[in-house]
Amino acid sequence: MLRPVTEDIWAFDADLRLPGGMLMPSRTTIVRLAGDRLVVHSPLGISDELAREIEALGEVSTIVAPSCIHFLFLKRAMARWPKARVMGAPGLEKKVPGVGFAPLPASGAPEPFGGELLVRRIEGVPYIQEHVFLHPKTQTLVVTDLVFNIHETRGFGMPIFLRVVGAWKKTAQSRVWRFLTKDCGLAGQCVEDVLAWPFDRVVMAHGDVLEKGGREVLANALAWMVPSIPKLNAA
Repeated sequence: MLRPVTEDIWAFDADLRLPGGMLMPSRTTIVRLAGDRLVVHSPLGISDELAREIEALGEVSTIVAPSCIHFLFLKRAMARWPKARVMGAPGLEKKVPGVGFAPLPASGAPEPFGGELLVRRIEGVPYIQEHVFLHPKTQTLVVTDLVFNIHETRGFGMPIFLRVVGAWKKTAQSRVWRFLTKDCGLAGQCVEDVLAWPFDRVVMAHGDVLEKGGREVLANALAWMVPSIPKLNAA
């Protein structure tokens, strides 16, 4: 079932089954643009009932696969909304061959969004290629794996995993990023660009939405990437 996050933004939450039977709380985010055009960000499995709820909000015009590890249900979403434009992280073509999509830019305001969504790629981490989005109208940042904010899960395996990677019951970045980051200076510059954006709310693909104080919390969680920025006092 869709739930409202804020004006023109909705979310659908479901558990993603990972190897070993672990259940990862996950989220698809829906953003409505002018003209009732909908952006489906990081689609999960979408039932007929959920699709009807989404389509009641407007027309799905764009499907976004925001990183090279958030694509598992991309083909299903494309089959459901064949007229939608598909945008994905560069490098994704190696994981979903034969799927035509427009590469997301490293930064700026992609043409399909008419300036209503801004994007910044977290460069220097080529395995992930995460793209972070800003919805200026509501001062909302939308991320995928850049940070987690998971406080509850089903099953016993996921809490153990999250403790190991340092992201259990707090807003934090998985330690896996440290192993995958090839150019910390470049990644840090991208994070600085994101932190310069005017946002307060953070909607992540895994965990509870941060309704306020998101910029400060994000700065603290990513401080290792940007040592020049002192830790901020979170609201």
